[in-house]
Amino acid sequence: MRLIDADKIIDSLGNSDMDFAIGAVIDEQPTAFDVDKVINELKRDKFIESECILSDVHQGYNAGLSRAVEIVKGGGVE
Repeated sequence: MRLIDADKIIDSLGNSDMDFAIGAVIDEQPTAFDVDKVINELKRDKFIESECILSDVHQGYNAGLSRAVEIVKGGGVE
């Protein structure tokens, strides 16, 4: 399975009635994942720095989560 940009596919179809019907079918398909929900979950798991001094391990964990958020926001494409 791979993720696709449904909006780009719908835009490329044109404006005929058949293309509109195909676009409607594409829109009805479930999303593989919701980017905003994934980002919120990753941010929620971070250790809050203001509550205590974080160890190197906790700082590394937070750095890893921050990097994961960047990757998800970027769509995993460089």
